Amino acid sequence: MRERFSFKDFIRECSIEESCYRLHYKSGYRNLGARVSVPRELFNTAPFNRSAYDFLQFFREEIFEFGLIEFPDLPVNLSNYTVAMRSPLEHSYSANPYLTEPCQSPHQDTPPYPTAFWLGEERKLSATWVMTDLAVEAFTEAQRSRNYASIEEIHKALVPKSLEQQSSILLNYRPGLLLIDNSEHHQLYHAKTCRFNNKEFLQDLNHDTPMYTFNEVGLLNYMDSLDEQRGFAHRDQQEAKWVREFNSSKQSDG
Repeated sequence: MRERFSFKDFIRECSIEESCYRLHYKSGYRNLGARVSVPRELFNTAPFNRSAYDFLQFFREEIFEFGLIEFPDLPVNLSNYTVAMRSPLEHSYSANPYLTEPCQSPHQDTPPYPTAFWLGEERKLSATWVMTDLAVEAFTEAQRSRNYASIEEIHKALVPKSLEQQSSILLNYRPGLLLIDNSEHHQLYHAKTCRFNNKEFLQDLNHDTPMYTFNEVGLLNYMDSLDEQRGFAHRDQQEAKWVREFNSSKQSDG
């Protein structure tokens, strides 16, 4: 039996900070984000130890409202992760640039479905660059200008500038769970970027903490094409069935 939980269950037990970020859009500034601090003594108890897909589904309205929800230090539940992103060299077997390139172009994963990212330890080489339409426009202009030889050079120039202009934030390099909206409601985009200031670690790209990605569409359709060495560990067919039924019900409602 799958037991539901709600954001109210977390409000009763956790410290919750709202409007964590003030971001600059082309239309002006907006406040967004929520940070949920779960007491450590509750980490391994229900509902705080549930799977990412339970969080994605049961907190759908809150993800849409806040744009981002963070659960610092919450231990990873690996059930049905879509892909574990490690250092680029650890994915050298793959032809998928999503895994092998150190930096990505801004994107939304599978809009309007939200995405979850989960880290067990600090990710030293990479972070997730979350940006507004203003930062995306600057990135597109930088690509058009041909002043940069590589996407890494664009990131190196634009990430600090966008952080200073408050049109982006760096997330998903500290331990914990991150839920991110992929709809047009908050117009948030994201991309993997290097932590260029961590020079002592950037000298060696052989190993990094795996960053686990969870996405409902990815779970049902793209899991093996994203990473051909994904394997069958941590797969839960019953949970995948629930995800399929949930998606079907939402499509029927729409």
